Amino acid sequence: MKKRDIIIVTVSIAAAIVCIALTFWGNLKNNGAVTTDAFIGVLATLIGVCATIVVGFQIASFVKIHETEQQIKKVQAEREKLEKEINDIKAERSEMQEEFAFIEKELGNALILLSETTNKYDIKIISNIISILSERNANSWDLKYPEILLRRYKVLRKNLSSADKKDIKIASNFTYKLKDVKIPQTIPHYVEIMKLHLEVIEILENAAKEEQTQQAEK
Repeated sequence: MKKRDIIIVTVSIAAAIVCIALTFWGNLKNNGAVTTDAFIGVLATLIGVCATIVVGFQIASFVKIHETEQQIKKVQAEREKLEKEINDIKAERSEMQEEFAFIEKELGNALILLSETTNKYDIKIISNIISILSERNANSWDLKYPEILLRRYKVLRKNLSSADKKDIKIASNFTYKLKDVKIPQTIPHYVEIMKLHLEVIEILENAAKEEQTQQAEK
């Protein structure tokens, strides 16, 4: 019970006790006895006390309910504000993912041009690998254009066939990135893409092993 409620009840009880005391005191002063009318008056006063206490509790309860409703409304408003902020963050995140996906694709296209214009096969191979990784859609491999991915794997495989061992060894540092690629089986050309994917990884891993063997012999 709050301090305000205690004050209301205390004042009501004190007022009732004063009324009862004055009633008895008045009767005893007049004739020294409590008459039937006085007794009825005392009972009425007691009933009034009880009614006053009940009303006091009802008023206190009403005030408390009103305060609780205000708190609930405040919490609901805060919740709605928080939900709006969360939705705004999700929307911004989705927009940023789309922007990153667009940048990755543009980067992949730029790297394809770079691989076609340079004569250095290590740069060609690394550019091809990164261009393949850039074909992700918002950081997933739910590919919209598997034909592009297939064509890039073919270019990579061709450049690996034309490159010397030194260039392949340099590019083998990117093997782990290709090994992390999880291409969904539901896309078109899946079998052909996976065949090229495994061949590329095998070539890069063999180059890395050969490099390790040569260093160990030294």
